[in-house]
Amino acid sequence: MAQVTNEDWSKIHAKAWRDPKFRALLERDPTKAVKAYGKEVGKTFDKILKLAPRPKGVADDSLEGQHRSPPACC
Repeated sequence: MAQVTNEDWSKIHAKAWRDPKFRALLERDPTKAVKAYGKEVGKTFDKILKLAPRPKGVADDSLEGQHRSPPACC
């Protein structure tokens, strides 16, 4: 199993720009689209979304607003 690399993301974007059906799937269900891409190129991805580590020393009720950028994802 593999993680989605920057090269994979580049190819996924290019495929979405060329293929309107794939783009629609990517926008509607990114996990399904990335898995479909993986089958096409012979890869199985074990992680599609990568979250930042939980901030240390922050209480549960204070977690919101600690990380303002989106997860590394699709």
